[in-house]
Amino acid sequence: MSVKIRKVGIVGAGQMGSGIAHVCILAGIDVYWNDISEERINAGIASVTANMGRQIAKGTLSETDSKAALARITPVLAYDGFQPCDLIIEAATENEEVKRKIF
Repeated sequence: MSVKIRKVGIVGAGQMGSGIAHVCILAGIDVYWNDISEERINAGIASVTANMGRQIAKGTLSETDSKAALARITPVLAYDGFQPCDLIIEAATENEEVKRKIF
């Protein structure tokens, strides 16, 4: 049996969450992204955008593909926004109390 993952939820927009989001959207997977605030999610999106800018400058990614990939990101401010997801990945800060609240 094979399972197709088309939509991924990510909790955490720091370095790890940004990297996961970057790989997912380039692979054509929709990302539903959550963090403690909209500002943190926007910072994660800015990080992914900057990294893609470097890929464009190197010639390993086209501007068109970058725009299409970034359009696959949906910020979600509450966990119920993960309803359509096939997989949810926790990439929050390495703090046990925070992780317990998430789970």
